[in-house]
Amino acid sequence: MEGFKPLLRVGGQTFLEHAIGLFRQAGIEDIVTVMGHRAQELLPVVQAAVSRHVTNERYRDGMFSSIQAGIAALKDPVDAFFLLPVDIPLVRPATVRQLVDGFYVHLKPPVCHPRFQSRRGHPPLINAGLMDRILTYDGPDGMRGFLRVFEDQAIDIRVDDPFIHLDADSDEDLRGLREKYSQYTTHLNG
Repeated sequence: MEGFKPLLRVGGQTFLEHAIGLFRQAGIEDIVTVMGHRAQELLPVVQAAVSRHVTNERYRDGMFSSIQAGIAALKDPVDAFFLLPVDIPLVRPATVRQLVDGFYVHLKPPVCHPRFQSRRGHPPLINAGLMDRILTYDGPDGMRGFLRVFEDQAIDIRVDDPFIHLDADSDEDLRGLREKYSQYTTHLNG
């Protein structure tokens, strides 16, 4: 893909601005942005969006090291936390609210996954009781491998949000996101 993903634009905003704005619109107060590669370029965007940030000095170790850096930066007390890769910028605020509601209705399961049609998507909502175990996990497949341990206890929350599946890993994906942006804004609060 051409360009630096967090600073790519769709609908007049960067992916990073969309991600931070998503959680803010959903009522999430403590938003932590994990920066690594090219952090200095991201800092002005993060500061303008009034998001806390942490720099993952180990970003070359992969995405799981960034997840660990973000978790280590969370403030106590917290019941759960979301994980959202920056290249999935158009999740709807209503989806985040549904996941929070489902987390409490289902008595705080280890993980709540959004599900649209027959597939899970992003962002998962993860019980904060797992934070220490994530920080020390050194098994295979990073976060995906860690979450497999809790698969039998995970809850799927059905959402009406096709954007939980739409990431941008290629220029073609980016074109698709931009083409579907009008659908996103039409149903933004739905």
